[in-house]
Amino acid sequence: MTNPRSSTRENRVFDSVFAAREISQPTPHATPDTGFTAPGQRFGGPLVDISHVFPAPPSSNNRDDPRSLSQEESSYVKDKVRWDRSWHIVTHALLLPDFPQNLNATVPLQPQKESIDGAFDHFLDNVLYPQDRLPFARDTEDIFEWHTQQVRSHFLHQVLPLIIHSRRTQAPDVFVRSCLKILEIAHHQYLHGLAILKEHMDISAPSTSMPILAKFRRDLHAIISKSVMEPLSAALRGLLERRIYTVLGLPLTNGNENSAIVPEDSYSEEACRQILKLVESLRNVGLAGETFQVAFADIMNNSMTKYVYRCCKGLWDSEDGNSYSNATGSSGKEGVVLPRAAHHSSPSRCVTDLCEWIENRYAKLTVQVLSVLDIKTQVSWGDKEKYKEMGIGRLAELRINELFDIVKNWPRSGGALDDLRTAITTPQRRLHLTEAFANTLNEKLLHPGASTLQILQTYISMIWSFHALDNSKVLLDRVAYPLQLYLCSREDTVRIIITGLLADPEDSQEKGTSVEKLVELAHLLNNVSEKIEQRVNDEDLDWHDMEWVPDPVDAGPGYKRSKNADIIGTLIGALGTQDVFIKEFQNIIGENMLKYDGAFEREIKVLELLKVRFGEAPLQACEVMLKDIQDSGRVNGLIRKNQKLNVTPDEEAAVSSHRAEKQHRQTRRSGGPGLQEAVEKPSINAKILSRLFWPQLQDDNFLVPSEIAALQKSYEEGFASLKASRKLTWLHALGQATVELELEDRTIVEEVHTWQATVIWAFQSDNETAPQHSVEQLVEHLEMEEPLVRSALKFWVNKLVLHEVSPSTFAVLETLNQEDRARPTHKRLLPRWQMTTTGMMRANS
Repeated sequence: MTNPRSSTRENRVFDSVFAAREISQPTPHATPDTGFTAPGQRFGGPLVDISHVFPAPPSSNNRDDPRSLSQEESSYVKDKVRWDRSWHIVTHALLLPDFPQNLNATVPLQPQKESIDGAFDHFLDNVLYPQDRLPFARDTEDIFEWHTQQVRSHFLHQVLPLIIHSRRTQAPDVFVRSCLKILEIAHHQYLHGLAILKEHMDISAPSTSMPILAKFRRDLHAIISKSVMEPLSAALRGLLERRIYTVLGLPLTNGNENSAIVPEDSYSEEACRQILKLVESLRNVGLAGETFQVAFADIMNNSMTKYVYRCCKGLWDSEDGNSYSNATGSSGKEGVVLPRAAHHSSPSRCVTDLCEWIENRYAKLTVQVLSVLDIKTQVSWGDKEKYKEMGIGRLAELRINELFDIVKNWPRSGGALDDLRTAITTPQRRLHLTEAFANTLNEKLLHPGASTLQILQTYISMIWSFHALDNSKVLLDRVAYPLQLYLCSREDTVRIIITGLLADPEDSQEKGTSVEKLVELAHLLNNVSEKIEQRVNDEDLDWHDMEWVPDPVDAGPGYKRSKNADIIGTLIGALGTQDVFIKEFQNIIGENMLKYDGAFEREIKVLELLKVRFGEAPLQACEVMLKDIQDSGRVNGLIRKNQKLNVTPDEEAAVSSHRAEKQHRQTRRSGGPGLQEAVEKPSINAKILSRLFWPQLQDDNFLVPSEIAALQKSYEEGFASLKASRKLTWLHALGQATVELELEDRTIVEEVHTWQATVIWAFQSDNETAPQHSVEQLVEHLEMEEPLVRSALKFWVNKLVLHEVSPSTFAVLETLNQEDRARPTHKRLLPRWQMTTTGMMRANS
């Protein structure tokens, strides 16, 4: 048995000669006992030919001969010694030197060819081909695996710490350049030793070196990528992103404002050259693998999104899109054809610019980088179209996020709708659009904080916008149902719609009017091109329609296409049953006809619209109401003429003379009794209503002034002479009165209710002392309800006609102080006192 103490001593001596490493030793672990070399000599003794010492074993077939066994054993010893010497000499020559600390200094590669012993090739053949040259040597090793192991150890213990130190002490851009330089120097060292082996192999076996070299490079790049990419990735990504953005013309700022694309110039060309040089360096040192490619793809992906959001966000003007509908380039020169946008024959400006940018800059940079990476030498036309599809998809996502604001800004957002019409070409995108818009609509509009008028205005803009986006109305039907349901829960929805239909289109020109009414409906009703209802059931048979398109694939089974938006019809149809709408319409036109005079042309126009939609029978009461107003105008004129209730020419001349005198008067008024009598004479007009066909009208009974009562009695007599079988019932509270009040320093004209005129009438006096009345006195004298009296007093106090001299006691305010004069209450001054009443009365048969 072997002595343990002797073995320990031998190992200690061995370790003193060959320092232990983490990789395979320069010589095999199992070295035969050949004695120790003299100081200064190589391991294994001098290089001498030992073939005469150990002759080749004789060829004998007698395996049992002891002499034959001895000769065979001697052959094993001889080949093993020769192998050990050859391995030591080769590995000693190829041992990597320490990595230089000064990267700027020129470091010669080791080993130098001229420094290698002339017998090196002989020993290298023994190491490379031991099975041929040393068939009896056992436990041989692969020199390539040994070189790979020492490269791994050298990189991890000397190169990688230097890279990590550079990361801590250098700026990101400087660190990237320094790291690449360190890796390039290491590559030159690592590949130099391998090149010596490859050059020797190519002499004897040219085809065997390339797979070995490829495997070494693959292993080396895997080591570098695994250990270096993590500390390098952040700095490399920042540098690469800035240069890519420069090449693509994207602004480097992070603001949300729209920025134009920087045109190609010398800076972008230089940035492109730097990118390609950087990618080539990364490929050479093994850092252009999957991690880099994913980072590059992510940057390019973000750059496309950045272009869309920075150059298209908020650009909705349709005029910009119309200028790009021809086949002329943006430079305006003939013959320059715009790049084709995917699936759209006449794209908007944003789509056109996006496709041009992708084709001329985005795809160009992608092709150049992929060519350097040896992944793909060229990008086909189909690949460019895929890039365009990706860009249009990003634009569609942006426009979907902006769709609520786009709808609210209709019709100034036609260009954005053109972008959506270009991009929303699949059922999946159409579904995504409706779902996203419905969620936004529910969050921003369908809540108690939004007024009914605001919701209706948005709904009208929705109808217009979605009709421009998709005239099949499939998308509108998907998003409108929750809004329609919410509108039905609002009590004032019908009234606002009818008020908008009955509004004056010119009111939209007045400041603030369009905020209070849906004047858009009045414009639509007044527009002769707006059809009342579209009933085209044979659209598919319209062979002359050159714009015909098939029904969308996501349309329902009972789908019918409408050629126009039909705003009014859509709004009326969203309110549910027609009875609610007709009843509210009857109440509103009744209020208008009782309050105003005229031909009521708009009411007639809306009535005709509703008759077409709902039929004539449900609207019969409205027809009778209009006929009452028209007939009462003729009857009122006959009664006033027969009863002599009209103002005479002399009275009109007296009034005009009094007005002229008032304009030159600077002090208190002066006028004769005759003028005063002529000016103070009231007049009366009445509207006669049919009792059974008008809505239930609320009336408050009170005593009208005696002068008005006399006029009413005379009016009744005139009506009896015309309609002997009918009787009038006066509705005092529903009348209107024009009151002109002449005070010491001002004259006031107001259009008021009859009960307000009755209360102020009670304060007139013929003497110099202004009368005072308490609330209780007015309630008793006028036989009027106390709330109505207090409401009238409050109205005249706000007009600075009355003032409260004591609690619940009021008097006329003849003169105003300087502070009261500054209030914008009295601007219309007419020098006369007159009360003209318009009474309401039912004709009871």
